[in-house]
Amino acid sequence: MSVFTTDLNNAQKNLNALTDNIVAHNDHIIVRRPDNKNVVIMSEAEFNSWQETVHLLSTDANRQDLEQSLAQADRGQTHTLTPAESAHLHAQN
Repeated sequence: MSVFTTDLNNAQKNLNALTDNIVAHNDHIIVRRPDNKNVVIMSEAEFNSWQETVHLLSTDANRQDLEQSLAQADRGQTHTLTPAESAHLHAQN
């Protein structure tokens, strides 16, 4: 993933090529605008990923659960769910 910058005129002239590159390479493009009122163009998939991350980190409880899970994984304390365990967890939600 890379971040590129361009000016508004170039973005307007080359929008198809820019958006194709964004999707193909998971890039972000910062479009420079007057008075530093810049915008970022990214793929919808990348935007959705960011939104999910914001949601997951939106509460202290979620953040603490994620930090605990990462610490367990770092210590090698992991468990691969069987299909039955996975189905049971999904049925609870």
